Amino acid sequence: MYPLNSPRSRVRIERMEQYRTMKKRAFLAGSAALLTSGAALAQGWSDYRSEEGNFHIEMPGAPKLNTAEIPIGNKETAPMKEAVVRVPGAAYQVSYIAYPPRISGAASADVMLDTFRNSMSSGNSYRNETKLMLGRFSGREFTVVQSPTLNIAVRIYWIRGKLYQLMVSGAPGIEAKPDTRKFFDSFGLIKV
Repeated sequence: MYPLNSPRSRVRIERMEQYRTMKKRAFLAGSAALLTSGAALAQGWSDYRSEEGNFHIEMPGAPKLNTAEIPIGNKETAPMKEAVVRVPGAAYQVSYIAYPPRISGAASADVMLDTFRNSMSSGNSYRNETKLMLGRFSGREFTVVQSPTLNIAVRIYWIRGKLYQLMVSGAPGIEAKPDTRKFFDSFGLIKV
C-alpha cells in the first residue's frame, strides 16, 4: 500500500472520486428520466368512450381501434370492436362482442362467463379467478398464464347479450400493478 500523501495514492483517490461522481450523475439522470417518463405516462391517461358499446374506461393513451369478425358457431360471425393501447411493458385492451339472441339467451350469465373463460385460457392455465358484479351484471377476473414471461390479466362481463373483455398483457405480476387496477376499476356503463 502507498502512503496517503504519495502521488500514486492521490491519483487513485481522484479516480475513485471521479467514479463516484460519475455514478451519482448517472443515478440522478436515470431517476430524473424515470420520474419524467412516469409523469408523462400518468398525464397520458384519458377517458375512452364507446357510445355504440355503451361503456367508458380510462386508458393510458390514445387507443388504436380495430374491428374483427369472430366465429360464433353455425358458420356465423359477430363483430368484435376493440381499443388497444401499448405502453412499455404492457398492452391494454378493451373489447366487446354483441351476440345474437339465440346465443345470448341460451344460458345463464355464469355459464356464459365459464364458457368464455375456458375459451380464452384454452391451451394455457388460468389462476386467481374471482367472481364480480358491475351493478347487477356478472363478471369474472382471472389471470391467464401464457408463458413464463407473459401473463394476461383479464376481466370479463356479460351484460345484455354483450361480452365485454378488459385485458392487460405483460410480465408475471401485471395483474397486481396499480395501472392494471386503475384500468379495470375505471370501466363503467354509459347507460344502465
